[in-house]
Amino acid sequence: MYGSNQSITNWFNPTAFAIPATYAYGNSARNLLFGPGQVLVDLSVLRDIAIKERMKLQFRAEAFNMPNHPSFNNPSANISVASAVGRITSTSVPSRAIQFGLKLLF
Repeated sequence: MYGSNQSITNWFNPTAFAIPATYAYGNSARNLLFGPGQVLVDLSVLRDIAIKERMKLQFRAEAFNMPNHPSFNNPSANISVASAVGRITSTSVPSRAIQFGLKLLF
């Protein structure tokens, strides 16, 4: 079912499955198909800078999806739509986002 030439356009072999008869359930096992794994790396760096005895300034730098690695959604598994079955057409994680912040603590 999963081949050595697995890609986002051909995640599994759709010819290994058949459409069941009308008003009948198929005989495939539950949780038979697995999608691609996700790679998520978030990074946060902060620094407290003392201004006075009871006042601090906090600087934060945060990066979400730091390596900017795409995490793909599961492939379409509806065998009734032959043109889309086994294909991955979207990602589940947005691209890299970086934010900075300052906070005054007193």
